[in-house]
Order: sequence, then C-alpha cells, then structure tokens
Amino acid sequence: MNSVTKETKRILKKCSPQILLKFIISVCYRGSLLIIPIMWGKIVDYATVKNFPASYRMIIIAIGVMLFYYASVALNQIFYYLLYNKMYKLYSKLAYSSFINNSIHSISRFKISEFNNIINNDIDIIVAFFSDTIIKVIQIMEFLIIYYYFYTIDIKMFIVTVAVSLTMVFVLGILNKRTGKLNAKRKAALDKKTTITHEVFNTVKEIKGFYVFKSVNERVKEKCANYLKAHSTLNTYSTVVKQIVFIIIEFARYALIAYGIYLFSVGKMEIGTILVIYTYYTKIIENYEIIGTLTSGIQDAKVSLGRLNKLIEYRSSNSNFEYADKKDYKGKIKFENVLYGDKKDPILDDVSFVINDKTISVITGPTGSGKTGVLDLLMKMNRKHKGSIFIDDVPYEKIDDETFYNLISLVRKEPNFFDLSIKDNLMLVGGNFKEVKKVCEKLGIHEEIMNLKDGYDTDINSSSSKISLNLKRGIAIARVILKDSKIIMFDEIIDTLEFDLQNNVLDMLDDMKKDHTILIISREENILNKADKIIRFDSNRVKRNKIKKQLV
Repeated sequence: MNSVTKETKRILKKCSPQILLKFIISVCYRGSLLIIPIMWGKIVDYATVKNFPASYRMIIIAIGVMLFYYASVALNQIFYYLLYNKMYKLYSKLAYSSFINNSIHSISRFKISEFNNIINNDIDIIVAFFSDTIIKVIQIMEFLIIYYYFYTIDIKMFIVTVAVSLTMVFVLGILNKRTGKLNAKRKAALDKKTTITHEVFNTVKEIKGFYVFKSVNERVKEKCANYLKAHSTLNTYSTVVKQIVFIIIEFARYALIAYGIYLFSVGKMEIGTILVIYTYYTKIIENYEIIGTLTSGIQDAKVSLGRLNKLIEYRSSNSNFEYADKKDYKGKIKFENVLYGDKKDPILDDVSFVINDKTISVITGPTGSGKTGVLDLLMKMNRKHKGSIFIDDVPYEKIDDETFYNLISLVRKEPNFFDLSIKDNLMLVGGNFKEVKKVCEKLGIHEEIMNLKDGYDTDINSSSSKISLNLKRGIAIARVILKDSKIIMFDEIIDTLEFDLQNNVLDMLDDMKKDHTILIISREENILNKADKIIRFDSNRVKRNKIKKQLV
C-alpha cells in the first residue's frame, strides 16, 4: 500500500459522518426522480380511461413528491460542501505538512509550478471525485431499478436495455484507458506551461536587460501550444466517445418506443407506460454521462493521487518511532563520523567534532568545503548516509519534532520573510511588541525601522518599502534572537552586515552564550576573534579543531 492510499483511507474514515449524511440525502434526491415519471404515467393512464378524480389525486401527490425533490436538491448541495470542505482541509493539511517534512533533497525534485498544481488543482480533483462519487454510485444503482421496471413490463424490453448497458460499459472500458493517458499528458503540459510563466515573472529584469523577449516569447508560445493541443485532444476525444454511445442509446430508445406503440395498439401496454419508457431512457442517457464522468474521474483522480503521492512518499514519518524522554537540553552538539551528500562526492566526508554548550563556536573554511552541510543536517533538512549526531548525547533523530525545533534555530545569509509587516514577522516567532522593540534597540536597528514610512507596520516584502538589505538581515537576526532557542546558528549572515550592526550582534551573542549554544559559519577575522572554539573545514572534512581563538 503506497503512502497516498493509506492517507486517503484515514481521511475517508475521518469524513465518514459527512459521507453518511450525503448518501442518505442523495438516495432521497435520486429516488424521488425515479418515482415522478411513474406517477405521471399513472396520471395519463387515469385520464385516458376518464378517471379524472384519480388523475387529480395523483397530481396532488406528484406535487408533494416534487417539493420533496427540490428540498432534497438544496440539502444535497449543503451536505456536499460539508463533505467537500472537510476533505479539502484534511488533504491540504496532509500536502503542506508532507512538503515541510520532506528533505531539501526530496523537495528539489519539484518545480514550483508542479507544487502549485498539486496543492491547488490536484487536491481539488481528488476531493471533488470522492464528494461526487456518492451520488454517482447511487445513479449507477438506479440502473438496477430501471432494469427491474423493464423486466416487469416486457422481457424483450428488458433484454434490449441490458444489452445497451453492457455495450456502454464495454465502450467505456476500452476508450477510457486512452482518456487517462491523454489526461496525464495534459497535466504534464500544464506543469510546463506554469513553469514558463513563473520563469518570465522571476526573470523579467534579465528579459529586459538582455532584450531576449522574442526568444522567451517563442518558448512561451511553444509551451502554451503544447498545453492547448493536449487539452483540446483530451476534450475532443471524450466528446466523440460520448456522442457514439448516445447514438447507440437513442436508437435503442426509439426502437423500444415503436415496439411499445405496437403493444399499445394490440392492448398489451398502456400509454402511460410508454411515457415512462421514454423518460427512463432519458435517465439512462443521463446516467451514462455520470458513468462516463465517473470513469474519467477515476482516471483523473488516479493521476492526481499519484502526483500527491510523490509529495508525501519521501516525507519523514516517525509515527512508530520511539522518541527519547522529554528533558531540558543544554545544547551540546556532537558529530561522529558523519557522511552526508553524494556518497561518491560527499558534502561531509567522515566528519567528527564536538560543540559545547554555553560557547560561541565558529565553523570556517573555503567555499564549498561543507560548512553549510552541518547546518542542513542540524536542521534536519536532509538525511545523512551514516554516522551519528547527538544533542546532549541523545541521538537527534530520537528528539520529537516539537521539542527539537524549539531547541534549535537558524538564520541564513539570504533570509526569507512571510508576506507580513516587520512587526508581524517578528512576533510570529514569539514575544510581544515590547520585546520586539527591545531586541531591535539592542541591535541598533530600531531607529532605521522607525524612519520607514510605516515603521514596524511596513510590509517587509513590498517593493515600495525600500528596506535595505542590511536592515533585512538585521531583522532576520532579531527574529532568531526573539525565538530564544537553546541552540542558535548563523549561516554567514553576520559576515555580510555593516560594521556597526555586526559589532552589535556579536556583543549580544557574547552576552547570550552564558545560557545558549552559538554556532556561526564565518570567515571574518572579527567574528573568529569572538569564538571560544574554531572548527576549520577543508575538502569536506574537519582539518583543524582549536579551542580559545587559536586559528591555524
């Protein structure tokens, strides 16, 4: 059983009350539609024999059934969205949490367009399929009632109706395999079309600067044309298949109506029964469309579930993992013979070192020597191939996520922010506005923030806010300080700060180390001089490991 199948069963179980309600009201809704034609047939039959009082009584009853039908339609829509909304929330939660729990290596398999299409389009297709399937299954069950009706009035009509239905099923079974393949091609073409759209948005400066609009536009036209071709091929094919089957059904309907008229002429059938035959064949056509959309829906849902499975299959899942007991961690870090990255060309090659708590430690070395790989592993962004990593002598895999990510935090050289104001970005990690201002004042960035037009209410991602890169990095450091994790890590960001802000940060960290573990990646002499321990990397290995500001 793959991951998405298991998760789908769990979601369906959680939605079972809504599924039951939807099933009950759907039976009422569709059942009344089957009863109404029979009632109108009886009305006509009574009128034919001039039993007008019975016709009027039947009309009154039919009006009651009609009102029941419209009430059922309204309730059916309400119960549909009760189910749809709950299921959509559960699948969205699954998709987002799975994405977060993927390693960075696994995430790299996705383009942003593919991720967007999974989150928006595929989840909608999956949820709509399960929500719609309830009433579609009931409509398929209607065939049994229609078959039984034809069996009770004439065995020949029953045989013809069953033969038409079997022909429909055969045609659908053969042709919908191709529909599934065409739909998969359409989705792949849509991913590529969306990718080129993102590319144009992200590289508009380069397009203008190098004046390559014509060549870029050719690529846009190509991807758009490929999508339109795949989209039109799928829909044209589906429409042609439907029309072929409709012709088969219509020939059967008119043949049976002619046969019914013959039976009426010899006194073996009532005229009202002929009206019911005509109406029930209309329902067969309608229900064929339902079967057609169900089978194509199955193909669509299979494709979408497969794409969602790609998102969740490599997530880290610790549901059966035995975690260590909760404890207060001091923040000591230990690497033992860690191999990480491509085994033939590793980022960390048999790396071992110890970082004690209540210290400032600096990892240094040339570009590409593996320094950032240490932080990626400590943040559980990727998985190591072998070796061990400990926090206070506890294997870090055995620390549950809530405890672990409250214990450790990281600020990178090029930080990202949420689409919120400066204040909201800082308060998102914890603390109140008073604490936010206090940290910003200590860092020396409070006045610069206040000089912005909207101060702390400035949208940090707005192109019109004119926030300098130095200030953005200062805000990112304020954010990690406000989180106040036991272990705080800096990935070369302190190197990039202007002189005054850099000194303010180092002074704060020197004060914080009395109850924190500070880990910095840097090659700046000013920062190295603040270190209690310096770990030098070269060629993806630890080359030097010196205590108390001794750098070789």
